[in-house]
Amino acid sequence: MTAASAQLPWHAEPWRRLQDGRRSGRLPHALLLAGPAGLGKSVFAARLARALVCPSPGGGGDACDACAACRQSAAGSHPDLLQVVPEAPGKAIRIDAIRQVTAKSVLAAQQDGYRVIVIDPADAMNRAAANALLKTLEEPTPRTLLLLVSSQPERLPATIRSRCQAVVFRPPRLDDASHWLEKENIVADRERLLAIGGGAPLRALRAAEEAWLDADARLIDQLAVLKQRRGNPLQVVEEWNDRPITQVFDSLKRCVVDLVRLASSADAQGLYHPAQRAELQSLGQGIDLELLYGLNDEILQMDRDSTNNLNPQMMLEHIANHWLRITRSGGR
Repeated sequence: MTAASAQLPWHAEPWRRLQDGRRSGRLPHALLLAGPAGLGKSVFAARLARALVCPSPGGGGDACDACAACRQSAAGSHPDLLQVVPEAPGKAIRIDAIRQVTAKSVLAAQQDGYRVIVIDPADAMNRAAANALLKTLEEPTPRTLLLLVSSQPERLPATIRSRCQAVVFRPPRLDDASHWLEKENIVADRERLLAIGGGAPLRALRAAEEAWLDADARLIDQLAVLKQRRGNPLQVVEEWNDRPITQVFDSLKRCVVDLVRLASSADAQGLYHPAQRAELQSLGQGIDLELLYGLNDEILQMDRDSTNNLNPQMMLEHIANHWLRITRSGGR
């Protein structure tokens, strides 16, 4: 994403609403930025945090990017802008990380502005961390704003969600998203990229950079080979294992969700791979919907478990064997 695209056009309406609240002194003490992955919620959170600790924001509410506070924000050293993230991607946010920032939340901001605490992704908090945050949400400190960012807000405890004002992000219209991708120099396959990205422009951009279209087409072919018993399962697993494990699970999730949608409805909408509807229909033919749901659940669980240093090849072999099992006659 280029610097020019940091103010994403589909953020304009939620940004305007929050700036209206800021000008009227009605900003809540906690915001939950929620919506599908790939809509730039983290970008929005960073933009809002910088604006709130800037003493001289512009007419549109953005940070001036010229003062000492903005230079500190850019360097990650502003004392009133705190960020909580997992120690590594996919890991949990633990209670100690939450306690460190909530202890500071009860103190006055050091530079007479807002203190902003960004938790991203908030759904990575383990139970103890979420419970520790709850006390701060129940006893908010003036001019302290908690920004919780989540693509899976349903994984947050209801007690957390109910104490935050939700800002819900939704994919822009197809034409607007396609136009944005064109400005990002994505010339070919924009509609297919948006489909595989679930309509989210940043995921579509990532899909182009990481060649998701080709990788998923190859995966669909491989699943067909396994279903028809025309290839060596271990060789297929070796090919999967040549890719980053997170990318393999993402591909598997997209393909299996499409199979579930097609098995549930003949006119299924919102496919990740609409151009391969015929291949997917053939792939899913004869497989009971309940078995597809079971496969999908197992892939989701293994994707979560993949952050726990488990053996990737063993996990992929397990998925391949599960597919072989449900595609033999009767699926049992």
